[in-house]
Amino acid sequence: FQNLDSSEISLTDVSHYFDSDPTKLVASVRKDGKMPSAYIADTTTANAQVRTLSETVRLDSRTKLLNPKWYEGMLDSGYEGVREVQKRLTNTMGWSATGGAVDNFVYEEANEVYINDPEMQKRLMETNPSSFRKMVATFLEANGRGYRE
Repeated sequence: FQNLDSSEISLTDVSHYFDSDPTKLVASVRKDGKMPSAYIADTTTANAQVRTLSETVRLDSRTKLLNPKWYEGMLDSGYEGVREVQKRLTNTMGWSATGGAVDNFVYEEANEVYINDPEMQKRLMETNPSSFRKMVATFLEANGRGYRE
């Protein structure tokens, strides 16, 4: 169980959340071998909601990584904005590694947005080549781990 109490920092903003996620550790010590349930409490508004980890990562991906308004705003910020997109992609993959909580569509749609679009590739490469190369490496690693179809 994790509580999110700030709309400024979400699950894929920082690695701290998945770095300290005990889901696989707990699964390895359970006698039945089942994955434990993981829940996230969103207390950023007066209408607090509890969602599964997968639902929260899905929501976070749709509102930021896959949202044109978000990523265009990041790209308009220049070098640091591209780094922010790259960091979010890396942290999203962290949730695949620790909790198996990322749907394939997240990688597929992110690949379409950031890699399969030649104009986007050019923008990313010209703005921050280091972060763009890290994004390509993250997609390759995610694919190699079987996180997308």
